[in-house]
Amino acid sequence: MNKFITICVSLLLCAGFSFAKMRASLAGPFQMGGVLTPLATVPMKTAEISAFMPAKNKLFVVGDARIVEVVDLSNPGLPKKLLEKDIPGNASSVTVYGDLVAVSMLEDEDWKDGQVQVMRYTDSLELLGLYKVCSQPDMIKFTPDGKNLLVACEGSPSKDFSEDPEGGVAILSVAKADAELWKEAELTVARFDNLDTAALKAAGVRAPGTQGFVKSLEPEYITVSDDSKLAWVSLQENNAVAKVDVSAKKIAKVFPLGYVDHSKQGFALDAVSDGQIDIKNYPLRGLRQPDGIASFAAGGRHFVLTANEGAPVNDYEAWTDVVTPAKLAEAGRLDGKVFTDALLNELKELSVSGLERCDVGSDRTKSGACPYMYTFGSRSMSIFDGESGKLVWDSGELFERAVAKYSPEYFNWNSKKNKPKMDKRSSDKGSEPENVTVGEVGRRRYAFVGLERTSGVVVLDITEPVSPKLVDFYLDPLDRGPEGVLFIPADQSPLADQALLVVGYEYSKTLTIYTVK
Repeated sequence: MNKFITICVSLLLCAGFSFAKMRASLAGPFQMGGVLTPLATVPMKTAEISAFMPAKNKLFVVGDARIVEVVDLSNPGLPKKLLEKDIPGNASSVTVYGDLVAVSMLEDEDWKDGQVQVMRYTDSLELLGLYKVCSQPDMIKFTPDGKNLLVACEGSPSKDFSEDPEGGVAILSVAKADAELWKEAELTVARFDNLDTAALKAAGVRAPGTQGFVKSLEPEYITVSDDSKLAWVSLQENNAVAKVDVSAKKIAKVFPLGYVDHSKQGFALDAVSDGQIDIKNYPLRGLRQPDGIASFAAGGRHFVLTANEGAPVNDYEAWTDVVTPAKLAEAGRLDGKVFTDALLNELKELSVSGLERCDVGSDRTKSGACPYMYTFGSRSMSIFDGESGKLVWDSGELFERAVAKYSPEYFNWNSKKNKPKMDKRSSDKGSEPENVTVGEVGRRRYAFVGLERTSGVVVLDITEPVSPKLVDFYLDPLDRGPEGVLFIPADQSPLADQALLVVGYEYSKTLTIYTVK
């Protein structure tokens, strides 16, 4: 069934003719290539993160609510929501191994220790184990061998910074992949206190906040190697990635992710919300600060992909790293020869970081004034060497150019508010690449990147990691805020020999299934 027919049937039953009115007011969908084909859409209560159970053809979906939603994907063209399972906390993530489903859950006060619930699915969800793990559990992930559950413990502070728990990676372990053993798993929390703080700060790992370096480290998203031995965890606010030795249950190293230099060719951006598309170079450095990350192995090397959303610390009463260009100029921290009055006026609405300085450390200039400003997020996807942390490739201005060309009326719009005002987010992180996943179709390897605020999905052919190619871009304004991006390979797909992509759209509360070719 055509995607839009599916949406219409569902929404007409729920809300009369509101869909028809909405469709008439929105343009699109827009597409560059033909890798993705929308198959069906399901209205959901959560629609953020999903996990697939191939043996049962079931999707398990969560998102900031005390429920797990189960969707039957036996016929991907007609997905059907089957049930909701109540859970004792606000779900932040879900993962599947065999017939097991595990959910991470936040407390009402995020900074407190959250829980992980492990369940077995037959025709319903049966509780096996419930574990208190760590502060603010974010993403959760089974290792491919089924012996470990990894949990990113973000450890964000309370609003007034009176509480600021240490972040870490919680590891729930069993001796073998046996469902019964998950009734009494062993818990270890790997912390960062064994690392060389001075060396990491000197290398460029950021330390926002007021409680010191270790408490500033906030794990966000997890990807695991196919052999279950290694994991990589994004430290978004810190602009870094941690490498985890799963067997040793410790954090082996942390490497900084650096910045994109927007003054260089191929790395331009639209930094001004003036209702126009104007992608050009500026004396700006975009801190990558990824949310979602993914990994793959090729040619004997591990590669880590980062979706460089950006993360200003601007939702606390006690501290922020966000300033305006005018404030930096008033404090004498900008080079007046570069940042003229005209340029400062042009960039007056841009959110920039007050944490990076040019009067201390390796970036010190003779005058102590900066010939550049740091912005949050680089509006790109990057590929790094998983062992050394060395940059392999960055998409630069590629995403903004694609949106500008193929869906200009939705260029840098704010899909969260569902008002198609183009260019609204240019001065604040642009399209916001939120998440990335990797999948193989035939002999090609693809990266699928969800652009949160623009709401498009970008597809890159990364078969050659040093020279990826943009092969598709898809945007439907009815689907807003891609959060979870799930690839189902052809050999696990309920649609014979056809790979699928499942995208959870947080803002529109829709779950859309695409075929991938």
